[in-house]
Amino acid sequence: MTSIPTLRPASGPLPQADQLDPPRGYRLLAWIGLVANALLIPAGMFTILRDPIWRIPNIAVGAGAVLPCAVVGLVACIALLRWRHWGVVLAIVALSLNLAIAISYGIVRLVMVAQGRLALALALPLLLAGQAAALVFWCRPGVRDYLR
Repeated sequence: MTSIPTLRPASGPLPQADQLDPPRGYRLLAWIGLVANALLIPAGMFTILRDPIWRIPNIAVGAGAVLPCAVVGLVACIALLRWRHWGVVLAIVALSLNLAIAISYGIVRLVMVAQGRLALALALPLLLAGQAAALVFWCRPGVRDYLR
C-alpha cells in the first residue's frame, strides 16, 4: 500500500493553519478578491443607472448573475482569509461563474453597442485572462493541500 505525501507531520499534533506558510500569493489574491467583490456591487448599480438604453438588460444580468456571483465571491474570500478549506471551492465556483458571465456579456455588448467598443475590446481580454489565472491558482493542489 502506498502512502500519499501530505504537509502534515508523521506524528504529534497537527499544526494550525496560521502556523504554516501559505502558498505564495494566497493572502494577496484573497484580499484582492474581497475588495473586487465588495466594489462590484456598487459598480453594478452605477452601470445600471448610467446607461438608459441598456437599463433592462443590465438589471437582468446584474440581479440574475453578477450580484449572486459577487456574494459567493465575498463569502469565499472571507472564508479563505479565515483559513477555511471550503473557501477554495467557493472561490472556484465564483470565478467560474464570473468567467461565464464576462465572456457572454462581453461578446454581446461588443456586438450590440458601438459606444465604448474599443475600450471594452481592450479591457475584456485582460479581465478574462486575470480571472482565468486566478481560477488556475485556486485549482492548484498545493492550495487545497495547505488548507486540509
